[in-house]
Amino acid sequence: MAGIAELQQLAQQLGLTHITSGKVDLGNETLSNTDYLKQIFEAEVQARENEALDRRRKASNLPHRVFTTGKLNKGVKWQIEQLGQLDWIEASEDIAIIGRCDTGKTSLAVHLGELALKGGYRVYYCNIDVFLQILRNKDTVDKYHRKFRYMISCDLIIIDELMYVALSEQDLPLFYRAVNFLKEERSIIYITNRELSEWPQVADDKHLMETLTQKIMSSSQQIRLQ
Repeated sequence: MAGIAELQQLAQQLGLTHITSGKVDLGNETLSNTDYLKQIFEAEVQARENEALDRRRKASNLPHRVFTTGKLNKGVKWQIEQLGQLDWIEASEDIAIIGRCDTGKTSLAVHLGELALKGGYRVYYCNIDVFLQILRNKDTVDKYHRKFRYMISCDLIIIDELMYVALSEQDLPLFYRAVNFLKEERSIIYITNRELSEWPQVADDKHLMETLTQKIMSSSQQIRLQ
């Protein structure tokens, strides 16, 4: 038998103030069946949660990818299972996914992004070119300003194709400042085909890139796909 307190709690989630305050008498069994009401309220709450998830998914810009663990070794599988608990997002911890092309890096990142969305978190995905485009134009172009405002409202940002091509002399300081700002209150997933230790080798400003990679390595878990 559903209790009146349970029904009032559900009514509060739905913004049904008269039921929440007790003005509607849920104890009058001649007017309603409390179990039936509980089922209705739970269905309404679930429908609203599903709609909110759909909105977050659409805003996330996540691509459609199918993730499978069949070819992963046991260590990586275990690491991904642990990440599924989403404690790393609560701790604003970063993840670096490293591997050659076609090893499933983006699919894994999308999988983690989907788990975050289902956990109630906001997610934003883009490749490095779009990320830099947003940073360059956020103060002058409305479209990019809106994207930037949404991005900084997110709990998780996924940046794909990082260091597939070396960052230019102008883009490296821009990226460095953005990462320092963004990683303070949210998690970032970096997707790259180069080991972080190799990044300085292809940078014009090797000192700045070394500082960047040290920051990333000190605050992130690394997942290597082969």
